Amino acid sequence: MDMVHTYVPQSKRGQGLAARLCDAAFAHARSRGMDTYLPRNPALKELVYKDQDPHPKPSSM
Repeated sequence: MDMVHTYVPQSKRGQGLAARLCDAAFAHARSRGMDTYLPRNPALKELVYKDQDPHPKPSSM
């Protein structure tokens, strides 16, 4: 499953459509056992957004 980015036309933005699409895509991947990459690559853990982290660390890039 490849999902590079989401796109919502200007007229539909601000309605949460991209978030709903992403939620559905991750739910689909999870239900089919496709959510194994990040757990196997802990070095990338800092790239994953956590709701409980109100102040994410700035990127060092």
